[in-house]
Amino acid sequence: MAKDQPNTLPPGMDMLDVPPGFDRDRMMEVLKLKEQANEKFKAGDYFSAKCLYSGGLEMLERCCLHLDKADEIWEGIKNNMALCDLRRQEWGRAVETVSEILARNPKNTKALYRRGVARIGQGKLKEAREDLEVVVEIEPENADARQKLAELLRQLKANRTAERDQADKMRGFLRGERLDDTVAISEDGGVRKLHGNENAPLFASWIKHPWLQPKSGVAGAVTAHIVMKTQAGREILNTKKPPGSLSPQPVGPQMASQPKPAERPAEPARWVVDDSFGGVFSAWNSAGKTLQLHELGKFEVARFCMGPSVEDAIQRCLTKWLPDTPARREMYKDIPEEVKKTALRRQAIQIMGLPEEFCMEKEEEPNATLTMEMELLDTAEYMDLDGDGRHLLQIIREGKKQAGAPVVADLSTVAVHFRIAKLLMNYALKDTRLGLAHGPDGLVLRPDRTKEPTEFIVGEEVAAGEGDFVPPCVGQCLMLPPGGVAEGMHFEVILRDGVPIRDMEKDIHSAYSDGKYDGLPDTSGPVSIRIEVEKVIPACGGPLGSGWKGIESIKIERSRAEDLEKMDEGRHKQKALKRWRRILLWLEHVLQGRRWKLQKGAAGDSMYDLEWEEDEAGIGSTDDMPSREAKAALDLERRLGVAEEELPKLFEIEDEHLKQLEADELCEWCRAHAAAARILPAMDTGKEFAKQHARCAVQACQLGDMPTDVEISCRSSLAARLAEDSNPDEALKVLKVAQDLDPQSTDLKDQAALLTQKNNDSKSASTLEALKTLKEELNDSLEANDIAGLTQLLQEIDSLPLTWDVASETKIGKEVGKCAKHVDATVADPAKAIISKLHRLAKSERPMWVR
Repeated sequence: MAKDQPNTLPPGMDMLDVPPGFDRDRMMEVLKLKEQANEKFKAGDYFSAKCLYSGGLEMLERCCLHLDKADEIWEGIKNNMALCDLRRQEWGRAVETVSEILARNPKNTKALYRRGVARIGQGKLKEAREDLEVVVEIEPENADARQKLAELLRQLKANRTAERDQADKMRGFLRGERLDDTVAISEDGGVRKLHGNENAPLFASWIKHPWLQPKSGVAGAVTAHIVMKTQAGREILNTKKPPGSLSPQPVGPQMASQPKPAERPAEPARWVVDDSFGGVFSAWNSAGKTLQLHELGKFEVARFCMGPSVEDAIQRCLTKWLPDTPARREMYKDIPEEVKKTALRRQAIQIMGLPEEFCMEKEEEPNATLTMEMELLDTAEYMDLDGDGRHLLQIIREGKKQAGAPVVADLSTVAVHFRIAKLLMNYALKDTRLGLAHGPDGLVLRPDRTKEPTEFIVGEEVAAGEGDFVPPCVGQCLMLPPGGVAEGMHFEVILRDGVPIRDMEKDIHSAYSDGKYDGLPDTSGPVSIRIEVEKVIPACGGPLGSGWKGIESIKIERSRAEDLEKMDEGRHKQKALKRWRRILLWLEHVLQGRRWKLQKGAAGDSMYDLEWEEDEAGIGSTDDMPSREAKAALDLERRLGVAEEELPKLFEIEDEHLKQLEADELCEWCRAHAAAARILPAMDTGKEFAKQHARCAVQACQLGDMPTDVEISCRSSLAARLAEDSNPDEALKVLKVAQDLDPQSTDLKDQAALLTQKNNDSKSASTLEALKTLKEELNDSLEANDIAGLTQLLQEIDSLPLTWDVASETKIGKEVGKCAKHVDATVADPAKAIISKLHRLAKSERPMWVR
């Protein structure tokens, strides 16, 4: 093996040596492809060469493996493919390819040699040494293998010397010795700063003492660029470069047709100083506190200050978000335990937003050191909203503060730009300012200041049109700042518990709602959410609030409620119900305002002539007025949408009072009650309220002309609720009016048939019990020969709604037959009439197989 070149034909073999026939033709094509690939390889076109080798290999494996010398050709092509991978520095692919050869032929020296070279490229020097030693043992005269092995042994010796020197240095480093002008800046000695000035402070002046105290009400956060390298100079992490730029990019024939993903912008790391949640490497936290703003510091970092320092946080994440549940056991049921543990750990690291380079595997050499450069870009103070560090708020710009300026509340329409990013590595999950642009190597994502803001309704973020999905956490964050959010305000919120991952995309939200991702953790991990508010349009506050336009406001609210009901296959009915209830509350306020019109004679000429009586609570007194703090708390609850929802109360209202509504108002009253009656039965405790709403809607239908579909809907709903309350007679009466309005409706016919069946079943059950009692009393009266008693009992039997099934089950005909033979005509005649009725029921209702 004087020179590593692709294999040609096996020695002594000519293309004509292949047996004649179809297999021979295929083999000749294989050999032609192989020769063409050899020419491409010699020309330096390794990609095309590998493609041709792959084509020949596929044809060989399909048609020719049974021929003589096919194994030699197969090994030759595989070896050549591995050589192409080596020339393209695709070390992993080369190792995989030659390992397939060695699985068949462990003594293939070319495969062993090429795997050794590939493993050197991977940095797996010990494994490479084993392969090359086997080659030299099999072929002592192999000059290439002997030379490569000698180079490898020299490199291993140099590495051992460097490791020994580094270990000696680290032992002194941990004892606090001053080496290479470094100063220990962490208590455990694991982080040392290259320090040219002995008198320079090691604690930055920008740090405020409360930031370092738990439950102080404030916290500090830093933003910094970080570059981490091994002692040999290989970059492990660099926040100044786009994410993924240090990872090997997939290449090969299968990737040729795949579009290259857009390159994302480089982002600095961000973390909370002295993070009590343990979500930042102790090395980064310690180093950041020593830097002045815009200072570039250089550090030596022990590995135990990286991955091991966040291990507790990783374990807490595994316990909280990846517990051993039935759904997760089902997901991993056929996967080996070690693979399962690795997969779960990777998920936890991704949730925490930690770099896998430092956290995936147990640190085997915790005292080994890395070099780190850190440039401090920014510091900021955050308000701790809850006192436990879970919700941190920074107001970047106050926005409009003049009196009367609209403030974001539940159902406000807003236009905002927002960015949701992982906390530590600052990787953007959603950013409305990012746009695609053309870069030198393809598409790139870049901030675009000209992009329009996203407009949505607070509290109805998920109920948006196609392509307009907004994570609900954005609307929730708009409610957090004390005093409210006004136009022009910029702020950022850090959420330590993250947000549901289902809230990131509409498809994911739908899949979680349908239970498709039950085995996956529903959290983004710690995030920061930055929001720029450009427009705030407050929601209509009803007759007592701003923006009230009477019936026009009600119709706008109704239109939105109807849209919500139909949207996304009915997923937003709860939000629609909230809108319908708002309409009812508004109309109740209108009715209250017109109550004076009912007080004839006492009302005078206008409502101002009335004398209002104070109620028991003392209306008008200030004793029970809420405090300013209570009002503020109530206002916050209302803005957050967590206050108890106000529900309609006027379910029992007199007709005269309801007539005070105008015709179009009465119609909206009916529509809203009908919609509530339609939606509520699907909820756990909504059926009783549904019946009340349906009665109110039917009452309105009786007082005015309503749209046919609305009256049918409310009557159908009321009939269903009455049937559930074992009141089928009234249900059928209500439903009959609906059928008269639409005689062709199959839904109404089906509902009527079910109600009729239920009514008959109910009557049959009551008749059955009555007959059983009457039968016993007939026997007693016959034995006592009580003529008056027998006559009365026969009258009661005749008045019952008899059916064949009931008569057959009770066998009442036997006792009635005895009465028909009685000597007294006052007993015998009514008994004979009942017998005749039973005969008619037998002919009409008795099943054929019983006759």
